[in-house]
Amino acid sequence: MKLNKLYDLAEKENIKIYDWQIEDCNGIYLNYDKINAIALNYDEFGTYIEEKCTLAHELGHYYYDASYSLYSDYNTISKQEYKAKKWSYYTLVPYKKLKSAIKNRY
Repeated sequence: MKLNKLYDLAEKENIKIYDWQIEDCNGIYLNYDKINAIALNYDEFGTYIEEKCTLAHELGHYYYDASYSLYSDYNTISKQEYKAKKWSYYTLVPYKKLKSAIKNRY
């Protein structure tokens, strides 16, 4: 999926995206009182691919309802992060393309 399509998904879902300088972090997903937002640290992205992967991951938190609080335990955080990564992998690398790459030994 192209980067602009990810931004279109966020807009469609009414998820606000902010440029925010987050220390040691490329992005975060915020869900508070049914308000959804993504903060991206654009200064940390070296390439558009990093931006694309980060945005896809943060959208994964939204689509798989994988949010957690600051006070969540390690297991909860790990499970929610796994869900977000899973969504981003499925979105960025569709199964048919992955299957084709494996078949062609890429």
